[in-house]
Amino acid sequence: MQENVSSRMDTPTNISLVGSGDAVSESLEYKTVSVFLVLLVCGVGIVGNIMVVLVVLTTRHMRTPTNCYLVSLAVADLMVLVAAGLPNISESLMATWVYGHAGCLGITYFQYLGINASSCSITAFTVERYIAICHPMRAQTVCTVSRAKRIIAGVWAFTCVYCMLWLFLVDIQVNPDGRVQCGYRVSRDLYLPIYLIDFAIFYVIPLLLAIALYGLIARILYLNPLPHPPVSGTITAPTLRRSCKEPVDTGKAGRQGRPKSALSSGNRSLRCSQWWLCSSPCFGCHTGPWFSLTPS
Repeated sequence: MQENVSSRMDTPTNISLVGSGDAVSESLEYKTVSVFLVLLVCGVGIVGNIMVVLVVLTTRHMRTPTNCYLVSLAVADLMVLVAAGLPNISESLMATWVYGHAGCLGITYFQYLGINASSCSITAFTVERYIAICHPMRAQTVCTVSRAKRIIAGVWAFTCVYCMLWLFLVDIQVNPDGRVQCGYRVSRDLYLPIYLIDFAIFYVIPLLLAIALYGLIARILYLNPLPHPPVSGTITAPTLRRSCKEPVDTGKAGRQGRPKSALSSGNRSLRCSQWWLCSSPCFGCHTGPWFSLTPS
């Protein structure tokens, strides 16, 4: 009994959900539904992310620091959809691994590369939004397109080098029934430290940082609420908008005002961060470990 349990634990695990030998996974209904859902999710995701990349790259006024991070995130999502979704479909239909040794290494590498680059891109975007909201004057010189491009290049360089480790950890195996699988080279127990490091660097640390920074952003938005409807004897909304659009005259009565560029940039940052703050709970779902699509 103990020998059977130990032999099962040492057996390499398939890279996808298919091939476990379960009767449900072999049924035609299961394959039809799973392939349809994967095709639907991958199709919508691929088309949407390609549109984001094309719109930002072909529209000059869309090339902002925020959109640079969104392009990086879209490219990472495209990589995950292609590397994780399409092989899952082919293996569901063929019931075996059809991409060979090079495909096993490359697909596993790009899965982890896309997930980790996505997590780092979200973290970099979070820091950029924090600076734009909580330090708007400093954001004029810090949050620039050139700096965003350098940060994104550094993120992808780091994740590309880090994920090369998986090129030496997976390989194809042939089961007794003749099925080819892409899985571990050695016992699964040896991979636990790698998974823990991956989990800490690309999930726990970014999540804690996002919670802290978005908490500070929420505090700023709470302390600076939107203006209430005007009452009699107060400045009306059109007058307030005109005063915000007009340049500040620093020579009258010795008063100094806030520069127009900083004001408009701060307003844009507030609007963008309000949207991102509402969608930030999806961070955990987006960057969580994809144990069902990667070797587990």
